[in-house]
Amino acid sequence: MSEAASIAQSLERLEEAKNIALGWRIVGQMEPESLEDAIQMLRDGSAYAAQVYELLYTEISERAKA
Repeated sequence: MSEAASIAQSLERLEEAKNIALGWRIVGQMEPESLEDAIQMLRDGSAYAAQVYELLYTEISERAKA
């Protein structure tokens, strides 16, 4: 992969991680209306956290190879 393509891919991963985190920050400010809503928010939060983790882990791994 060319250096330019590698940088572009890196920027895309970081932008996606940032967007997920910002979106969840907004959603997290909403109070759940019920216990079921709270449980679903926690599940969604863990799924978003896993997505951000994967993106950042991949980014760190790629930078360590370079």
